[in-house]
Amino acid sequence: MSFKNLKNTKPELDSLKKKRLFSLRGENLLDLKRVQILKLLREYSKDYFSLRLEMRDHLLEDIKLLKKSYETIGIRKMKRIANFTKTTLEPEIKITYIHEMGIDVPKIELILPKKQFPTYSYSSTTLYIDILIKRLNEVLKIIMKLAENDYLLYHVAEENKKVKRRIDALDEIIIPRLTAGIRTITEILNDEEREEFIRMKNIKEFLDIEND
Repeated sequence: MSFKNLKNTKPELDSLKKKRLFSLRGENLLDLKRVQILKLLREYSKDYFSLRLEMRDHLLEDIKLLKKSYETIGIRKMKRIANFTKTTLEPEIKITYIHEMGIDVPKIELILPKKQFPTYSYSSTTLYIDILIKRLNEVLKIIMKLAENDYLLYHVAEENKKVKRRIDALDEIIIPRLTAGIRTITEILNDEEREEFIRMKNIKEFLDIEND
């Protein structure tokens, strides 16, 4: 917005006042939006770190189960089971977006086959494998949820930066310029009004003298 070519007129003054009022209202709305965004940031941060901790604890227990499986049936057999499982397990990830607070919020869904038949014999393996597979399915869901929160946290933080830049621009550049423009035109118009008053007074006095 340029204020170099301001016209020292009453319509120009009224226009600047309207723009300033509009900018102040916009700043107030942006302040409210930023309060909401900061609240969301705190909530998402709390959920994010809670999920990270849950995932960490879950994986540490899974590692213990994996070690027990290695000790029971051996690493080679575990690798064979894992390779066979890869060929039968075809998970799908479905991502949908919901528009909230100016942000596309992702919803990530892990779709596993409804009927999963084991690729190993129950009699020749250990119970630890069954427990481990069940727990790994659970941790995958936690990872999906963590991915949602990670995306949200990043984009809400970016939205907060954008809003802050707009507030700073209004507060430090636009509103001060409008205020300065209003003050300058007001002073000029007041000076012109005083000059006009003095001129009219002088004319009146001159006319009074002529009439006498």
